[in-house]
Amino acid sequence: MTATHARMVPWNGDLFRTRFFDALSLLLPSGEAFVIDAISDALQADGGQGVSAPALRDEALRFVREEATHQRAHRRYNERLAQAGVPVSKLQGRVAAAVQDLAGLPLPTRLALAEAFEQLTALLSAQVLQGTAWLQGDGREARMWRWHCEEEVGHRHVASDVARAFGVGYARRVACLALATLYLGIDLSRLMTGLLWRDMVDGHVRPLGLLGQATRFAWRTAPGVGRMAIASLAGLLPRRLA
Repeated sequence: MTATHARMVPWNGDLFRTRFFDALSLLLPSGEAFVIDAISDALQADGGQGVSAPALRDEALRFVREEATHQRAHRRYNERLAQAGVPVSKLQGRVAAAVQDLAGLPLPTRLALAEAFEQLTALLSAQVLQGTAWLQGDGREARMWRWHCEEEVGHRHVASDVARAFGVGYARRVACLALATLYLGIDLSRLMTGLLWRDMVDGHVRPLGLLGQATRFAWRTAPGVGRMAIASLAGLLPRRLA
């Protein structure tokens, strides 16, 4: 099988749905590196006094290990995309450059962004695990994504707990959730556009066929997107009101 032909085979029902997850995988290694660094820096700040509760430190260390495992899994996934003809290095380089712009921010802001990225990832993961609107099949890629989503849901509270233990304020958390949503939305849209444009140029899908796939995907996932929005807004409430 040639590299060009391999790119024609969707593993997730259709090409649009497949490219959605391919674009996510291109985003994740850099995003997870940012989150790992923020949590690790919080654990080391002030000689470890910023996050002093032993139970929380243990959870945070386990969180870092799990995120590193996710990173490795997505790097292998992206290597397979590269073997199939996707310009992975170029696309990931743009993502890494965008994330690098955030790396110099003060630690409280980076923790608020890490919390926001994890919250958005966990909300999406919870929807992916419900039915087949987002994810179909039982192949290698689908199994990897379900495993990743289950772990994201399982440790979704850790970044938030670390941020609160470090004293990150409510206003900063709200602002960073808005910024993280903007970053992820722009980057995911840009990556999907690049992937699908190449697919159309290479003749793997016709524009009208792609439009039909996108419409079906939007229709089926709309309830989940609504639930994500409601849960995200609820998460912004101060704890005494939530």
